[in-house]
Amino acid sequence: MRLNKKKVVVSALALSLVAILSAGTLAWFSAKDSVTNEFHIADSDDTTPEDIFSVDVWENVDPDGDGQPEKAEDGATYADILPGTTYVKEPHVENTGHYDQYIRVIVTISDMQAWVDAMGADYKFEDCFVGFDEDMWKYIGVNRYADTDEIQVVLYYDGVLESGKDITLFTDVKIPETLTQEQAAAFKGGFTIDVKAQAVQTENVGVDAYEAFKTVGMEL
Repeated sequence: MRLNKKKVVVSALALSLVAILSAGTLAWFSAKDSVTNEFHIADSDDTTPEDIFSVDVWENVDPDGDGQPEKAEDGATYADILPGTTYVKEPHVENTGHYDQYIRVIVTISDMQAWVDAMGADYKFEDCFVGFDEDMWKYIGVNRYADTDEIQVVLYYDGVLESGKDITLFTDVKIPETLTQEQAAAFKGGFTIDVKAQAVQTENVGVDAYEAFKTVGMEL
């Protein structure tokens, strides 16, 4: 009730001031000035290191199975895969910019229907990811897209990735032991695993990674 009284008093004073100023013609001295400040958005295309906001994905891979993983910017091809075999695939997400970042990773796996037919609709794809740290990554869930025959596993880094640092998503991919020859034939020669990373600034956001991506409306 006290708040309403304050509002009434403020309105009354404003009306009184208008009535007094309207009583006669007054001459006013006036001046104006302005200042323009330029604000440049942090951009991954900027060549100035302190202005860069960017993220990079690279891998340690061992496609020939010799036990000597190599760093690669592009994904490797794994030939003659067998059920129950573990293959080195170690995706890293690196903050190559100047600002601290929240990180979301989207793992897209092809041949959705073949996976469902072989492993069942409730199969947990994170079981394929050896070395996946559930304390480090928030597992949000799986999106299935019948039109593209793809599965998306969405993960959020439960922390802040500092500038110049990188984190590992998982270390290896294991082919399910129960995969039969008939089921493997449904993949029509193989499947692909694509890892995409997205970043959102941490400064002045005040929420966790999941809420930060919702706030900016960044699409999956």
